[in-house]
Amino acid sequence: MDIVEKNIEEILVDHAYCEQKAASTAISFIIGYPEKTELVQAMIDLVAEEMSHFKMVHYLLIERGFALGRERKDEYVNRLMQFFPKGGSREDHLVHKLLYAALIEARSCERFRLLSEKLEDKQLARFYKKLMISEANHYTMFFTVCAYLRRTRKNRSKMESSTRL
Repeated sequence: MDIVEKNIEEILVDHAYCEQKAASTAISFIIGYPEKTELVQAMIDLVAEEMSHFKMVHYLLIERGFALGRERKDEYVNRLMQFFPKGGSREDHLVHKLLYAALIEARSCERFRLLSEKLEDKQLARFYKKLMISEANHYTMFFTVCAYLRRTRKNRSKMESSTRL
């Protein structure tokens, strides 16, 4: 973990942008699927939480004498997007975006766990342990929303086929 300790500025800057992107993604779900009430409610809560995380990370940067800096491309995210099919129905596209978001949150959870266990800076270790728990809640929330959408989709299909009879 010595390499992490030496690059803590880069890690914090990357982390800040990840929190900002997570909030932006949640906003895009609200804008793109306003008719999905349960999704919108979950995303409103997520936006608030992700922006509070951004604020905390930004404070840590300032506290350590660092600036936010420029955003860097995330190769993991770019490669992950390639695994999801293009096209399909609007509903399929939503599910793919939710699964994509869940995988990103799960990766953050994993990264934060490692940081919480290995950092020598105890303040940062505690910080990342709290965020690890939060990220776990986020990725499970995305899976829960997917499951809910699947159930409602099946129920809608059953209702439509029974009205045809």
